[in-house]
Amino acid sequence: MRNVDPEFGVAWDAVSRIELPPARRVVPLDEGDVIFSTRGIRTYAVALDPPPFPTVCSPHFFVLRPCGSKLDPRFLAWQINQAPAQEYLQREATGSHILNIRREVIERLEIVIPSRARQAAIVAFAETVAREKRLLARLIENRQQQMNALAAGLRASDEGSHG
Repeated sequence: MRNVDPEFGVAWDAVSRIELPPARRVVPLDEGDVIFSTRGIRTYAVALDPPPFPTVCSPHFFVLRPCGSKLDPRFLAWQINQAPAQEYLQREATGSHILNIRREVIERLEIVIPSRARQAAIVAFAETVAREKRLLARLIENRQQQMNALAAGLRASDEGSHG
């Protein structure tokens, strides 16, 4: 879970590599799959780009595979991450210390499916917002470094004048 973020996707270079027993039949993740976090205070979905190597999910995720061409996986992930779906998931979560979402809960989640063109427009807008958030975070970090340098410079000049 630490290698997956709803805004940044999967940090493929940091995921754990394991060798599964040969008798265990697994279906590897594929482009267009949506992984959904099932545990913790923050539930979220991430639409996958093509995994760079054969990959399976930990049990902390459900794999959602949109059927047919009516539903863009990126739109599905976006809709799951929005307030109406998140409120539903919080209401339906079980557990007192660590919240858990059961499969039936995500299966009952109502998803609105607009036209593919509208889905594409929403996804493009969401990607623009995410890009802006990353840029603003970098700008804020840069400004904080400037403030730290200014404070350090004041201290050094103050020590020099009182020295």
